[in-house]
Amino acid sequence: MIDLEERLTRVHNPDVRPLVQDAYRSYATGVPRAAIVLTWTAVCADLIAKAQVLAEDGEPDAKALAQKVEEAQQLGGASDEKKRREGVGKMLEVEREILDAALALELIDSSQHVQLDRLREDRHQSAHPSLRPLGELYEPTAEYARAHLLAALDALLIHPPSQGRKIVASFAAAVADPGFVLHPAHLTHTYFDRVRPAARNKVVEFAARFAVLQIDDPQVTLPADQLADRMAECLRCFADRDAELVTNAMVKQMTKLGTASPDVQLAAFARLGNMPTFWKAAPETLRGLFETRVEQIGAKAKLKPSLVGEEFEVLGLVVNAELRQGFPSLVQAVGNLHYLARTYLIANREDAFYTRYLASLLRDVKSFDSGASVADLAVVPCGRFLDLETLREVLRAWWDNNQNWGRRVNDSLAAFKLATAHLGPEGDAVWREFLEELREYEALHQDLARRFGFTDVLAAQSEPE
Repeated sequence: MIDLEERLTRVHNPDVRPLVQDAYRSYATGVPRAAIVLTWTAVCADLIAKAQVLAEDGEPDAKALAQKVEEAQQLGGASDEKKRREGVGKMLEVEREILDAALALELIDSSQHVQLDRLREDRHQSAHPSLRPLGELYEPTAEYARAHLLAALDALLIHPPSQGRKIVASFAAAVADPGFVLHPAHLTHTYFDRVRPAARNKVVEFAARFAVLQIDDPQVTLPADQLADRMAECLRCFADRDAELVTNAMVKQMTKLGTASPDVQLAAFARLGNMPTFWKAAPETLRGLFETRVEQIGAKAKLKPSLVGEEFEVLGLVVNAELRQGFPSLVQAVGNLHYLARTYLIANREDAFYTRYLASLLRDVKSFDSGASVADLAVVPCGRFLDLETLREVLRAWWDNNQNWGRRVNDSLAAFKLATAHLGPEGDAVWREFLEELREYEALHQDLARRFGFTDVLAAQSEPE
C-alpha cells in the first residue's frame, strides 16, 4: 500500500494527477470498476499531453496524433450537435489508436503495451455492462484494479514525455557539450530516476561503451579521451543507483576492450580501475594483461623523473586497498619511481598510503628546488595522515639532507607543523626535539619557534645570561 501511495506522489503531469488520485480513492473505498475506468482515463489524458509536448518538439508521429486530438476538441466544442457527435467519434478514434501511437513514439514498450491494452479492455467491460453475456455485470476484484493502477503508474504516469532514442541523444549531447558540469543529483534525476527502465538501460550502456572503449565520434567535437572521462564519471553516479545495471553494461564492452589497441586498454584501466563494477565485468584474461602492463611501467619508471597520461593515472590507483591486493605490481611500481615522479603522484591525490614514502623522498632530494617541490607537493599535504613514529622519521630525513633547506624552508616547515596538529602535545614534543637541533642557527631557530607557536622557547632566548 505504501509503495502505491508513494508512486501517486510521483505522477509527472499535474493535470493528470487528480484523475489518478480519484482512481486510487475509488480503489481504496472498494469501487474497483470506477478505479479501472478512471485509471484508463488518466492513461489517455497523460498520453495525449505527452504527444502534444513531443509534437511541439517536432516529432512527426506525435504531430499527427496531436492534430487529431485538436480537431476532436474543436468539433466537441461546436454549437452544432452533429459536429459535437463527430468530435466524440474522432476522440473515440484517438482512444482506439493511442496505445499504438505511444508504442511508436517509444513512450511505452511492447510489454507495457500489452498491460495497458488489458486495462483498456477491462475499462470497456467496467463501463459497458452490455458487453457481458446474459447481462452479467463485470465484477473485477480490488486487487485487479490495484494491479492496473500500478501498471499504469510504472509504465507511463510517473515518467516525463521522453522517448528512448531521444533520451540517449539528449544524454550524449549534454555530456559532450563544452559547458557540461557534472552534478550527480541532476544527472541521475534527469537520465536515470525519471526515465523508463528500457531507456535507462540504453543510457547506461551508451555511457559504458564510450567510457570503456574511448570511441572517437566524428560528430562530437570533444576529444575522445575527455568524453570517455566524462562518461566514466556518469557511470559512477549511475552505479550509486544500480551497480548491477552498470556491471552488466560494462560486461557487454569487454570483448571489444580485449581486442582494442594497447593505448585504449591502458586508458580504460586508468579511467575505470577504481570502480568495483569494472572488475566485476572484466574477465581474468584482461586482469592478467593489466598486471603485465603495470609491471612494464614499473620496470621503466626508475629513471624517469615524470610520468605522463595513462601511466600516471594507473599508478595512482595504488591508493585503492583492493587494487593493491589484486595487483601487487602496483606497489612495486610506485616503489621503483624516481623520487620526483613519486612526488607528483602523491600531489595528484594525497593519501595515507603514501606516508611510507615521505622520508625516502626527503633523503633522495638532489637540489634546493627539488627539496621545495618534495616538501610542498608531497610531505606537507600528507602531514594530516602521519603518526608520531612517521613524523619523527620524516623530520630526521629532512634534517639530514641539506638540499631540503632552501630559501622557502621556513614556510614549508610551518605548513607541515600545522598539518600535523592532530598529533597534539605528543607531536609538539617531537617538533621541539627537531627545533632543538637547530639551536646553533639562531635566526632560523627563533623564526621557526615563532611560527610553531613555541613562545616559551622565544622567552628563554630573550632572557639575559
